[in-house]
Amino acid sequence: MPFNLGGPELVFVLVIVLIVFGAGKLPTVFGQLGRGVRTFRDEAEKKDPTPVASTATGSATATSGKFCTSCGKSNAEGAKFCVQCGTPLAA
Repeated sequence: MPFNLGGPELVFVLVIVLIVFGAGKLPTVFGQLGRGVRTFRDEAEKKDPTPVASTATGSATATSGKFCTSCGKSNAEGAKFCVQCGTPLAA
């Protein structure tokens, strides 16, 4: 886990949340927390939309720009960092 939380720490956090919000609102609070985490994951997993150019045989992705030396992802012409992995792009 990112913060090295064990069982006793999680129980302590749960007790604090129970004291602050009360037992009646606890299901609502955790429901909202779950929806927020789900929304965050969905937004984080979205792929970078690449412009599509229409051709006579169908569609082709735009390949202008810089390619990352680490992951090979095509980036915009003025990009300084890779949109996929964050590696600095060569000038």
